[in-house]
Amino acid sequence: MINLNFSLTKNRKDKACEPLNIAADTHVGLIRELNEDSFVYCINDPGCNALVAVADGIGGHDSGNIASNICARMVATAWRNLGLDRESSDKKLEAFLHSEICRANDYIFEINQRYHIQHPMGTTVVSGLFYKGGVLVAHAGDSRCYRYRAGKIERLTEDHSFVAELVKKNIIKPEEAQYHPFAHIISRSIGPAPAVELEVNNFKRIHRDRFMFCSDGLTNHVEDAEIQRIIGKADDAYEAVKMLLKAALRGGGEDNITIVCVFT
Repeated sequence: MINLNFSLTKNRKDKACEPLNIAADTHVGLIRELNEDSFVYCINDPGCNALVAVADGIGGHDSGNIASNICARMVATAWRNLGLDRESSDKKLEAFLHSEICRANDYIFEINQRYHIQHPMGTTVVSGLFYKGGVLVAHAGDSRCYRYRAGKIERLTEDHSFVAELVKKNIIKPEEAQYHPFAHIISRSIGPAPAVELEVNNFKRIHRDRFMFCSDGLTNHVEDAEIQRIIGKADDAYEAVKMLLKAALRGGGEDNITIVCVFT
């Protein structure tokens, strides 16, 4: 099985990588034998645009690690080949992000169909495309993006899951969601179906905003208040990732854990 953990950026000391400070890491956790998470981050030469993505292979399905690998790799390769520059409009960037993730869905679905995979492989995805003054966030599933600003964090994504729908309809309380027997069931993903309803939102960003993208291996074990404390305390993205990963392992580490932090 393949697990993808790579970056397409130059050394962090390269002046071209400023003003974005990006770091990432992944861990198999303390229970599972296979890491089905993948991540990627890429910074263009002027350092004005950057792409990050976290993909979490669907647990219990065949080859979830391959699906997450394919999704992350396809989006990153397309971004690098397109060569978007600092003048690219947010509409052009949004169209790119949406179309490339949907293309990854098409490709994974085709593999599932061609080889008659009994339990179709799939993956969640959360991806961010940073451009001057803003960030586009696209996601499907329960991998998340958070923004830290002025001492507080805000979750920028809404889980696409069975329990999230129950919370939205006031059937269960938010604190009950994590321990619900169907907490593992997601309602949107990349690969199992011929089409995916991808959610894409555009957010403004300001100097000193801090962003975190992660799989549910972090958020299942670390409360939002602790995530806020760690991100606020960290000197840079590398330190934030390191401390968040340790917190998830201390919390139980029952799933794969993947984190990408972007400090602006």
